[in-house]
Amino acid sequence: MALWEFSAPNKHGMLRTRIVHAEGSLTTTPKFGSPQIVRRFKYKYTHPIYPPMIWKHEGKTYLMPKWKEVMEGTTLDDIEWVKPKPKVAVKQEPIVITSASSSSDKTYTTTYYPDSGKFWCDCPGMWRSGGNCKHVKQMRKENK
Repeated sequence: MALWEFSAPNKHGMLRTRIVHAEGSLTTTPKFGSPQIVRRFKYKYTHPIYPPMIWKHEGKTYLMPKWKEVMEGTTLDDIEWVKPKPKVAVKQEPIVITSASSSSDKTYTTTYYPDSGKFWCDCPGMWRSGGNCKHVKQMRKENK
């Protein structure tokens, strides 16, 4: 048996939809009037790992493991398992700039991590200013 979805206007002109079970293809619409749209209906089930299953409990039929109530007589052929595509992370290399100190002969390294959007500098102004030293400010301007 297959699930079919019928859509037809009611007496007020609003579109109403019904889902029915039928063997094979349909030639008539049972107690529904003249349909405008007839299509094969499938419940959508989205999960990356667990396959769908049908379970009957206390006279009702459920799509498991989501506990979604479905029509009586629904089979696994009436369910479309949508597996989300895994997200592929493209790792970007950090941008590193070295700059000379204005008061001594030291050099400081400022790093920007594009993946997280964070900045880091090894100068003393980094911890004094709460992570917003002049080197980080300059790098933010350049990487907008």
